[in-house]
Amino acid sequence: MNRELTYQMPFERLTKLSRSMSRNAFSISWLVLWTLFAAYIAALVAIIVFDDTVMSWQHALGLPPYSAFVLIVILFVIAVWALRRHGRQVMKGRANFDDAVRFRKDEGGLRFATSQIEYYVKWQGISQMLMDRDGLAISHGGLFFLIPDSAFVDLSERNALVRDVFGRLGPAAQDRSEKHIRPALDASAGMA
Repeated sequence: MNRELTYQMPFERLTKLSRSMSRNAFSISWLVLWTLFAAYIAALVAIIVFDDTVMSWQHALGLPPYSAFVLIVILFVIAVWALRRHGRQVMKGRANFDDAVRFRKDEGGLRFATSQIEYYVKWQGISQMLMDRDGLAISHGGLFFLIPDSAFVDLSERNALVRDVFGRLGPAAQDRSEKHIRPALDASAGMA
């Protein structure tokens, strides 16, 4: 197919797509998660239904009351933690997150590119700018791009970029961004 397609995608459809594709792409993790929740609920129901038996068992072992409940909660938290860790490993196996990012600002917007993927965010597509502890975050809806402070020669270069990009944002994006980037704007005010 050697032609350009034009279409619109409603937000509601994108949220459904995100959930359904996540379930399909990471089906084992989803299955384990729902199995884990079902086992957790079943264990809690069993503790409630067999309360006398569980309490006498705990007493016979010299355990304090509600030890079984605490044990179930601890096991559930550990299992969720392990599942999240597994999910991160699966995600890392699907893309190179350590690839170098090339950032460029031009008259139309901001370009973020690696050897595998490229994003171009037009000025009107930037919904917010935020300062993080180690850099500048630019967002388009729920998609965030971080430009680390270490990418700049010094903070004055970063602050000049913040001022320039902020000046090109729409009014709503400026309102959402200003309180988060005010220190960088103030620091770059003397340079302008």
